[in-house]
Amino acid sequence: MRNLRKQPFMVTALAAGALLLGAAPAAHAQSAGKVAVEVRGGVNVPTFGITDAAKAGPSVGGGISVEVAPRVWLMGDADFGFHKGANLVGGGQGPDVDVFHFMGKVGYDLLPRQYSPLSVTINAGAGAMMFRVKGTTTLTKAYPAINVGAKIGYDVTPGVALFLSPQGDIAFTDKAVLGTSKAWVWPFAAGLRLSF
Repeated sequence: MRNLRKQPFMVTALAAGALLLGAAPAAHAQSAGKVAVEVRGGVNVPTFGITDAAKAGPSVGGGISVEVAPRVWLMGDADFGFHKGANLVGGGQGPDVDVFHFMGKVGYDLLPRQYSPLSVTINAGAGAMMFRVKGTTTLTKAYPAINVGAKIGYDVTPGVALFLSPQGDIAFTDKAVLGTSKAWVWPFAAGLRLSF
């Protein structure tokens, strides 16, 4: 009698477990490619007026992207560049400058991802760039900035891709602080993207 009472519970528990096991792959398939997380490293290259203050330097970065419509992505990226001070006209070297990039972007896939392991995403956005000028007194200033760029990837597996990321970031800076009213710093990076 006791075993008979337990049997409906066991049948229900097994059925619920089977449903959960069956639903998990389906839920994963629906969300595949909808969220991507990136880590990257490379070099940040100052151009134009900011070259009077900083040289090209190494960078690290990361980001997260969410597909909000077919081939359309919202992206949040952060890149951290570490620059030696530029050579001074009279000799010597200026103070080192760290440049931190924080950008919100909209990206568009030029190639439908389901047909090729290759992906090409163009992006544009805005955010802020923070400049930390080191020296006897460290000065940190943040400025509004804009961005354009691209991400060129190759899917090693359906959830793992290698990519190149050439980006162009322009900060609207204070000429009295950095010697230019527009600081162009270009993050060029390679990295790893995980998609879920």
